[in-house]
Amino acid sequence: MPITSARLRVPAVLLLAALATAQCGRSPESPTGPSPVLTVGRNVPQSGDVPAPDSLGPIAQLGATRFLAFGDSITCGTLGAFPQMDIAFDDPNCSLPPGSPQYPALVRSLLQTASPSQTFVVDNEGRPGEEAGAAFGRFSSLMAARRPQGVLLLEGINDLNNGRSVTATVDALARMLDLAALYNSTVLVGTMFQTCYSENPFTGRVRPNSADKIVPFNNALRTMVTGRQNVYLVDVYASFGPNNCLVDRGTNYVGDDGLHPSPSGYSRLASTFGAAIRDRFAVRGSYQ
Repeated sequence: MPITSARLRVPAVLLLAALATAQCGRSPESPTGPSPVLTVGRNVPQSGDVPAPDSLGPIAQLGATRFLAFGDSITCGTLGAFPQMDIAFDDPNCSLPPGSPQYPALVRSLLQTASPSQTFVVDNEGRPGEEAGAAFGRFSSLMAARRPQGVLLLEGINDLNNGRSVTATVDALARMLDLAALYNSTVLVGTMFQTCYSENPFTGRVRPNSADKIVPFNNALRTMVTGRQNVYLVDVYASFGPNNCLVDRGTNYVGDDGLHPSPSGYSRLASTFGAAIRDRFAVRGSYQ
């Protein structure tokens, strides 16, 4: 069954209010129970199906223009749909077709539209299959080479899927935050959206996708981030909501594989991080 998306048209005031609720300060709600097994996905959506992210509205100016989006296949832009064979999650080169719904590119477009007098860079450094526990060396090299003013960090699901504990996964992310502090970079850390159990209709392969670990991981991440200077939680879980695994599946932010976003999900992810950048980097008389 093809993936569909609901494009809501709301007044700008309500839109900005909705975007603001996607930020830190909200406690994630636990799923009501184990996610059902998804057996859909017989049609692979094309990259042109990705909807436009919600507008950020005009911005007078932001105090940062250079951003590094760091993570795994979700940052890279792997689409959550099944092809005729089991999807390859571990391409380290992030070699997706042009026009694929990569959320860092969508974030850059949002910022550029909202503040056309500035020039923004949002580097996509997503590496499919990467674990946070093995990413420190790559992160360190990129921080030294790029010197970003802001970091968009969304990683850890591969650690959980490979049997790493929540504590070990969050500790690995904490090491990255410690390093970013040495470069005086502000870090926006995303919680993980609710993943789902899924079954590939072509191969029969079932993937738990650590669905039962998402809420504990997000809670531990929230605790770890609390009190750190220039580190802010971006509540992607709250933005996506807990109902994308149900039969109705709401607006289908999570793709058929239960692990990667759908085109609507990537658009939502971009809007959520874009709103966080707007809120944290807006120039209000002075800039830290």
